[in-house]
Amino acid sequence: MVIACVLKNWLGDVVFSTPAIRALRYHFPLATIVCLAPKRCVPILEANPYVDQVMVFDERHEHRGWLAKLKLISDLKRLKIDRAYLFHRSFTRALLLTLGGAKNRIGYLHKWRQFLLTQAYQEPEGVHHAVDVSLELLRQSGLAVTGDALYEFYFNKNDLEEVKSLLKRTSFKAGRLVAVNPGANWPPKRWPVEHFAELVQELTTRFQVNVIITGGEADQPLADIILRANDPERVVSICGQSSLRQLGALFSLCSLVISSDSGPLHIAGGVGTNVIGIFGPTDPVRTGPRGRGKNIIIHYVPEGQTVPWYGENFPGKGWMDRISAAEVMAAIEKEKLL
Repeated sequence: MVIACVLKNWLGDVVFSTPAIRALRYHFPLATIVCLAPKRCVPILEANPYVDQVMVFDERHEHRGWLAKLKLISDLKRLKIDRAYLFHRSFTRALLLTLGGAKNRIGYLHKWRQFLLTQAYQEPEGVHHAVDVSLELLRQSGLAVTGDALYEFYFNKNDLEEVKSLLKRTSFKAGRLVAVNPGANWPPKRWPVEHFAELVQELTTRFQVNVIITGGEADQPLADIILRANDPERVVSICGQSSLRQLGALFSLCSLVISSDSGPLHIAGGVGTNVIGIFGPTDPVRTGPRGRGKNIIIHYVPEGQTVPWYGENFPGKGWMDRISAAEVMAAIEKEKLL
């Protein structure tokens, strides 16, 4: 049996799908599980022990034209897919799986794609975590899903060795190590960098920990602001210096990871590290951390606003800036995270 999992585009969404993939492996131990996902998410799926194969679907670039889509359809036909679980609501993906010969196409009703699905279900009403929405699709398709709904992130031995070499260059040691991630893919989700700078100063002086600033190359200007406000002997930046799997390996060596709502927050939760997620215009009920460590959420929504916030003209002040470094420190002390 070949089972295809059609995943969403963002890193966090792919992490959210891991309990469903794990449940499919439990129910179909001898099946070949193939995941269809964006190229940036391929490395993390390749390390997942429940996944046998990863296929790239990049609608905006590599598969933008119909010739590329036809090639993908041909590749899908060769797989001879028995079941396709469409965790993505995309009409295009449902059409590709239909043309690719997937016998059973299972997904939620969305935007006129009912005729493309052999098993179509209504998405659960109310507000639910993305993990639970994926697991509910399995239940509605007839699987008795049991066990926990905690997500996971995987890396390999080489990733861990690379991170240990990186730590040797910084002279930092695992254990008394905290990571902070100041970036996010949408600026309104970012906790003000000045608050991060103040928090790092408090962490290094009160708890005598070393701090690593994480993120992509584009986050280095944020890291520079934090670095200028802190002791260079206790704080370093590795922005742009690690792969996603290496980032997971690094977080596994940390006592705590502090981040806004972002992919790295969920990578940290996925390796079992204690995390603090700082939320504003997004909804932690839907996208909060669900790892095996402590998952602490600090959230502020201005009076009169609702989350998740949608629109073009974000109100700006009065969201994330209302959460202070002192409030985060109080949560660390209350939960005994350090």
